[in-house]
Amino acid sequence: MTEYEIFTRCFPELPLTEQHFLRLSGLEHGAVFREDSGFALTDGGSIRLLCVIPEERGNGLGTSLLARAEEHIRTRGHSHAELGGTSSQLLIGAPESSADFFRKRGYILADRVAEMYGTPEMLREAPPADGTEFRFFRDVGLAGAVAAVDEDWVQYFNGGEIFCGMCGNDIASFCIVEDDVECIFSSGKTGSIGCVGTVPGFRRRGIGLKMVELAARELYSRGCERIFIHYTGVYDWYAKIGFCTGLMLWLGGKELHA
Repeated sequence: MTEYEIFTRCFPELPLTEQHFLRLSGLEHGAVFREDSGFALTDGGSIRLLCVIPEERGNGLGTSLLARAEEHIRTRGHSHAELGGTSSQLLIGAPESSADFFRKRGYILADRVAEMYGTPEMLREAPPADGTEFRFFRDVGLAGAVAAVDEDWVQYFNGGEIFCGMCGNDIASFCIVEDDVECIFSSGKTGSIGCVGTVPGFRRRGIGLKMVELAARELYSRGCERIFIHYTGVYDWYAKIGFCTGLMLWLGGKELHA
């Protein structure tokens, strides 16, 4: 079996074509360790994928592939192995079903996050956010609002489309909107809403949730079949307006000893 065939046996819920899988996985750039029924893929200090077809699990194949991947990472000068990695376009962590496998082999899994999606039929209306104007960002001052939420996010707000909730002249809430992205849940036209934040002084007014709903409606009006919410810990919040968790993942890693 090819790596793609093994992957689809492991993740039948992800409707990826082979070309889509190859683009997202970065298979041609990483180091691949494979057997007939499974493979491991590394890139730098990250284990991007570890896949064993269901009927061959429990016989030591996954443990063997993981050990080979870890040794490769260690001999390349890395002292830490990361599962997935937030720069991965495919899986940024270990699927919840495999969490115990990695824990038993020394991995510390610290953060549980969701990969979510929505469709036009699923979208629900958020309660109104009185006194707030929602529009695409056209003015100066965004960096300060973003930094008030997360200073590390400022680097991502560098010229793309930004949708905001405005209270008077103040930016209350913001998000990055894209209408054509790669997505693990669809090969059709997919939009995304990311780096969603509300400035502390404007929280608990429903501004952020209403902003996401309206941003989603804008993307659907552009012909997006699905909207991808990537890497979020507030999955219950997005579920209020109809977004669904497609995959639950654990972020983490392991120290590699010489």
